[in-house]
Amino acid sequence: MSESSRRAAAAKALLLLLARLGIAGLFLYAGVMKALDPAAFAQEIANFRILPEPLIGPLALFLPAIEVFAGLALLLPGYRAGGALLTGAMLLGFSIAMAQARMRGIDVECGCFGASSASQVSWEKVAQDLALAMLSFWILREELPKLRATAASPAPEQA
Repeated sequence: MSESSRRAAAAKALLLLLARLGIAGLFLYAGVMKALDPAAFAQEIANFRILPEPLIGPLALFLPAIEVFAGLALLLPGYRAGGALLTGAMLLGFSIAMAQARMRGIDVECGCFGASSASQVSWEKVAQDLALAMLSFWILREELPKLRATAASPAPEQA
């Protein structure tokens, strides 16, 4: 391998690490902040006016746990692909929710980091979430070959 190839591989590995750490940190923080006040988060979900009332409470309890789980998964070898898939899917879902609110003229706070963050839904927020989703799917693409290699390797013999 040439020196330039090694540098390119090292730069890519560093960018991948920074992307994983950044998205993991974002999801860990967001999940914890939402979990601290599930009633306020439930109200923020309701403000989007896309889910039936009986689903709002369970989602306000369940989503922060999934965010924390996905953030942790991005940090653990062997679970990174799953974490990347979860974060990418959630970011796409968040983008869709925010885009529909903007298109319907609903002036709502995003609820991205729980009740403590007063950040209005905007097209910029939609674009940010889509960009983060693309990063998550890049992480997934880079982790899948490692996952396949691990799955294809023979299991050690039991004595």
